[in-house]
Amino acid sequence: MTERMNGRAERESAADAPVLACAGLGRAYRDGGLEVEVLRDVEFALPRAEAAAVVGASGSGKTTLLNLLGGLDAPSRGRVLFLGRDWARLSEAARCALRNRELGFVYQFHHLLGEFSAAENVAMPPLIAGEPKAKALAKAADWLERVGLGARLRHRPAQLSGGERQRVAIARALVMEPACVLLDEPTGNLDPAASSRVLALIDELKALVTSSFVIVTHDRSIAARADAVYELRGGGLHRLAASSLPNGGGEYGGMDGGGTRNNPADGGGPPGGMTSGGNRNNPPANGQGGEG
Repeated sequence: MTERMNGRAERESAADAPVLACAGLGRAYRDGGLEVEVLRDVEFALPRAEAAAVVGASGSGKTTLLNLLGGLDAPSRGRVLFLGRDWARLSEAARCALRNRELGFVYQFHHLLGEFSAAENVAMPPLIAGEPKAKALAKAADWLERVGLGARLRHRPAQLSGGERQRVAIARALVMEPACVLLDEPTGNLDPAASSRVLALIDELKALVTSSFVIVTHDRSIAARADAVYELRGGGLHRLAASSLPNGGGEYGGMDGGGTRNNPADGGGPPGGMTSGGNRNNPPANGQGGEG
């Protein structure tokens, strides 16, 4: 009886734990004889099934932070926990396997493989995970249907519009139904109309899946759709009040005031503040493209 109770307590504790968390996170680079500190003492926790946005000026370290959260770069100090696991303590093979199954990536550029169809691109993560081809393609077809591209399964990227390519990238990021999706300026290369359609699609999909989302953007009106918004400035990560954002924030989580779904009155979650990217011939292990 005691063992069963302990096991249940452990499962409940794991369910309550943040999907992503970092403590004392810092990242510095050497530039000649100088050390350039990009991030310092970053504290962040992302609850399950919630969305956080990170805004900041160009060069403030937004993509650096995203790479650290995704285990694609190593911190100079501090640590990042994903699903309770310290990226730095995992082997490269374990990191690749964890990213493949539990992390989705959407970049400013779609990073689709031009020689493959939309369905084949979306099927890459399950294929890399070892799923049979027929099953992987069936999953891909289902997700392309969900993003409104059921009639484009056999089209290659060059035969799709910019907005359609980004929708394929979103389907690829979600096909494994991961614990978390990281989005780096997902509408940065789109015109306003296509950008609005992609953002509306992300809103719709957020309501259908249990994934958490981290979206990096320079646009505060996009950030305001999230449950919580943070700003990177001076190397630190700072929580922004919902009142300082367009529309009050909170659209990703269905909130009007920027709070969490469990406690809307508190104004949100906890306070807080890619080296293995691939190319056309060598995509990263999660099969989702990327940048170095």
